[in-house]
Amino acid sequence: MKPDLRAIAVDMRALGLSAPLRAAYEASKRTGFHAVLFRGEAHRHHAAAVVVPLTSMLPIGDAARQRCLDDAGHVLNDGLRVFGARVATGVSAPWGTDPLTGRQWPAGDPWWRIDIRSEARLSDVKHTWEAARHRDLVVLARASRLDPAGPWQGGLDELLRAWCTQSPPERGVNWYSSLELALRAIAWNQILALVGDRLPGDVGTAMERLLLSSARHLMVELPYTLSSMRNNHLLGDALGLMLLARMFPTARRARWWARTGEKMFAAQQRRHFGADGRMIEDSLSYHRFVVEMLIVRVLLGGAPSRVHRDLHAASLHLARLGVFDGDVPQYGDWDEGRVLASSGDPLDVAGSAALGLALCGERLPARWYADFDELAWYAPPPGPEATSEEFPAAMRQRSTATTSGGIALVDRGPWRVWFKVDAGPSHGHADLTSVWIKHDGRWLIADPGTGTYNGPLEVRNGLRTSAAHPVRRPDGQDQLVPHRAFRWLNAGRGHLGAPLVLPDRTIVFGWHDAYARGEHPVRVGRAVVVAEQYVAIVEFADPPAADRSWSLTVPLHPDVTVDNDALIAGGTKLGLIGLDGYQAVRGRSTPFAGWHSRTYGRWEPATWITAESRDDTALWGLGAIPGPQADPTSLDDFRYQVTWSDAGASLTVTHLGSGDVHHVRAPR
Repeated sequence: MKPDLRAIAVDMRALGLSAPLRAAYEASKRTGFHAVLFRGEAHRHHAAAVVVPLTSMLPIGDAARQRCLDDAGHVLNDGLRVFGARVATGVSAPWGTDPLTGRQWPAGDPWWRIDIRSEARLSDVKHTWEAARHRDLVVLARASRLDPAGPWQGGLDELLRAWCTQSPPERGVNWYSSLELALRAIAWNQILALVGDRLPGDVGTAMERLLLSSARHLMVELPYTLSSMRNNHLLGDALGLMLLARMFPTARRARWWARTGEKMFAAQQRRHFGADGRMIEDSLSYHRFVVEMLIVRVLLGGAPSRVHRDLHAASLHLARLGVFDGDVPQYGDWDEGRVLASSGDPLDVAGSAALGLALCGERLPARWYADFDELAWYAPPPGPEATSEEFPAAMRQRSTATTSGGIALVDRGPWRVWFKVDAGPSHGHADLTSVWIKHDGRWLIADPGTGTYNGPLEVRNGLRTSAAHPVRRPDGQDQLVPHRAFRWLNAGRGHLGAPLVLPDRTIVFGWHDAYARGEHPVRVGRAVVVAEQYVAIVEFADPPAADRSWSLTVPLHPDVTVDNDALIAGGTKLGLIGLDGYQAVRGRSTPFAGWHSRTYGRWEPATWITAESRDDTALWGLGAIPGPQADPTSLDDFRYQVTWSDAGASLTVTHLGSGDVHHVRAPR
């Protein structure tokens, strides 16, 4: 089959029953029928917006107040915040300006005629869209409310007037994505709530007309959303329709918007969430993004009990993975996506988790209301039930090992280890059974991040495939095999057992079936052993094969260096275990390897260790294992063996001295 036909076949399989709907949609764009669909003004008769109370008028605490004013100063003086940088887009350059090149996207063209996907496109449109979500404009509105005599209102008026002039309905790149319109509507509603009475009349009227046009756009674009965006996009679009229906209750189609949005949201919610807090979004950044969508749904009022249940479970999932203890691995795609406005660290997911817990009735430490903008601006003030404890018991198990949504977190001695066994279908990377390690609070083995979606494909795939993650690859295979920028040719499921906590070590075990395909299918398992002196990973395969080779990449944090058989991080030197004959690569362009992306659109050199083996059972790790090792399955007085069956896998842990036996079962 020719490559282009194979790609089409994969696309059709991915779309399933929605393929005819998507085909009709694409035909509408190409034949010009979109011009008929979006012809004329959305609403000839002006309707005044009714503000929906999503945000507080004043924050809780002086700390949030000062953060807001400081951030607002940066907005006016340095530009809008886009992926770790301040950009001119919208502030000193038109709203259609690409921050990467300084050039403008076509301003007057219908959005469906603008190329944002092919190699001939102007740039990565995501940078322009990030500025156009207008979260920084919410910050200016807050600052104007806090300091009416300051420059904030004048600056906000100018930015909004420029937007309304430069972005007429269905013209320009900022009308391309329905999700962007929905997020902007959420931001504008907050602006109107905070300073609507202070906006110039022409600006307020123009905003209302554009919001009404946004509602029409969301409805007309439903074929694309329903056929191709059954993930966070569908939730966001539905949320936009529900909000706009409440903002314009007298609009002719408002009840239709509301019914459509509610049905879409409920249907996608059923597909989206698991009872244990996981989502189909295999990304902690997108997990936060969707948590914030649930938060807005709660703030809108009248949310079904299922919304509260899923919000609570999804927030607890983040808590169990350690977000309140510091940074966590950048699982899956990471692009700082937000629904709420915050002047805090855009890479931090803890504030959203804290707000989700607060809205579900959890008692939070009083100081968190000062620490997190999400609480300060969106949560009710803490009552007498607020606690002074560091971590309330309901939020985090105080065991040395916690599991949640197919991920285990182990704390023992100086080590903090995450073991991610399972995967989800949306925004994930090929990282089943990946292991990420901190020592004394410093990253050693660190998720390399995302890099880009729409930039060079070698960068996109170079950071999302199995070759960029600490997972075993039989004969160099990828677990999922990338297709285009977001899809995969294959799927895999992982299965995690309960942690085994012994007096001197913690053991977690899991396996996956991502390689159970082709001529030589194989299941891959891992036991991760965390002791005071070391972290060891014991590898297993079913069935064993004498002629198979195994590849392994161990991506290190950019601040970690390699010295012979040791890693050096700060003043600490830790031995490498079982990686004899390894090679190290740092900052290589072709093929792309040895990089780390702290945030979307940026990457820097980092050392990746690569190793090869022909052993189906192998051992590697960090630190120092005491005593001699007879074979890979026997270390530090314990033996590790796996029994495979159609029902799953079971790890047997035997103490070589006493003969005591423990079992860790990981069923399908």
